Amino acid sequence: MSAVAAEWIKFRTLRSTWWALGVGVLLSLALTVLGASTVIARWDPGRTSDQAAMGIVVAVYVGVVLAQLPFGMLGTMSVSGEHASGMIDTTFVATPSRVRVLTAKAAVLSGAAVGGSLLISVPGYLFGRLFAAEFHPSLLPAGAWTVIAGGTLMIVVTTLLGLALGTILRNGAVAATALVTIVLVLPFLVINLPSGEQISRLLPAYPALQLIEQLPDIMPTWAAFTVLAAWAVVPLLIAMVLGGRSSHGS
Repeated sequence: MSAVAAEWIKFRTLRSTWWALGVGVLLSLALTVLGASTVIARWDPGRTSDQAAMGIVVAVYVGVVLAQLPFGMLGTMSVSGEHASGMIDTTFVATPSRVRVLTAKAAVLSGAAVGGSLLISVPGYLFGRLFAAEFHPSLLPAGAWTVIAGGTLMIVVTTLLGLALGTILRNGAVAATALVTIVLVLPFLVINLPSGEQISRLLPAYPALQLIEQLPDIMPTWAAFTVLAAWAVVPLLIAMVLGGRSSHGS
């Protein structure tokens, strides 16, 4: 618990933290409002209340997913900045266990990612309901929870992937480039390969977009959640293993 408290203090006192959060939340909220109003304005008058509610949730979580890169950059900065300033040495003196430090950082960043997604989704959802009032949208259809969970998980996964890459690569620019490559570049590159569809389902973008109903289902919902979560868990485990070896070698 003391490691988490220490990471929380560092997290909230860094100016870059609030810049990344502010840019991610405000930009995505603006795009959410713009996108939702554009989509809702084109709805057929015969749309049912459940269809309207589902449409609002989907539109909102498209906006939430747009925040993934600023949050991912926040993940990389949380550790690469410490390496650049030398503060990481002080961190490891206070908490010698690399695994404990990384776990604490992951806990703090996960909380920030969930909080950020709520700052985008709640106002966006309320705006969508107001804008679509003529359709009398229901509260939350059953299918909406998959979209909510998928969109939120994508933000958390990208943030933790950024943390893992920053830990492994120890350079902010290199880690950020790797993050953008994995999240944005690779999906466009592999889709043109002979087995592009099979490969793309193993990248984080496709399962996330499937869960928020932006792409057709090519895998069961549980598989989409599993693949998406693996993009946080596996890199973090690799970072912990490499950190542990570094610790023994130092």
